[in-house]
Amino acid sequence: MKKFILAAALLFATAFNALADDIITRINGEAIKARVLEINDNSVRFKRMDNPNGPDYVLPLSEIKSIQYDNGIVENYSEALPEQERYTAESYDVRYKDISSSYNPREYREKFDDPFTPAISGIASFLIPGLGQCIDNEWGRGLGIFTANIGFSLLELTEASLMFYAAADGSSYYRDNGLTSRQSNALMGASFCAALITGAAHLAFNIWNICDAVNIAKVKNMYYQDIHLTPQVAFAPSAASGLQPTAGLSLTVRF
Repeated sequence: MKKFILAAALLFATAFNALADDIITRINGEAIKARVLEINDNSVRFKRMDNPNGPDYVLPLSEIKSIQYDNGIVENYSEALPEQERYTAESYDVRYKDISSSYNPREYREKFDDPFTPAISGIASFLIPGLGQCIDNEWGRGLGIFTANIGFSLLELTEASLMFYAAADGSSYYRDNGLTSRQSNALMGASFCAALITGAAHLAFNIWNICDAVNIAKVKNMYYQDIHLTPQVAFAPSAASGLQPTAGLSLTVRF
């Protein structure tokens, strides 16, 4: 009888302690037994109940779906998104310059769920310089490229105006005096050379612009393929079973 009472008391104490825990539920479905210490505008600081004497843990509110307190009150912070929608939304959080050194776009292999389409980015930047970068959520880079193209265009317009002016001046001088103005010839030659250099630089810049938009899309896709891990059940040969397929748990890592 005493053993029964003791077991019942232990069970009651365990249940009470479990009810006394705060439950933090993350967007990915993970439930954390914790003691919430502080909540501010951006994060939650807490102790893990499986490590009560350990360090304080901090989670951003954007990763938390809800918190259930020990008194039964539940606070909802964000609704869990379907996996595909969440995966696509996360694509706007990373900047190209932060990951460009870690990936080689030549090694990119297309996946059906990639958040960006390199071909569309390249075509967009061909039609409007910088638009592909904006589609890839690199707005600062895209607007900078667009502004640079306006600068190239204005410079080319200025050089073309000087060429036409020199040609018109030389023609009128030749008609009036039977000679060609040396100053007009010099201005024409300088304007023509400057226009060739500017045009070549503009063309090279726009070719780079198209390639850059494509590479940004590829690198960002590779980044999300890399962090998107899919656990799955697989069969592998086992020497203990005579090299017969044996059920086990594997992890698919996308590169």
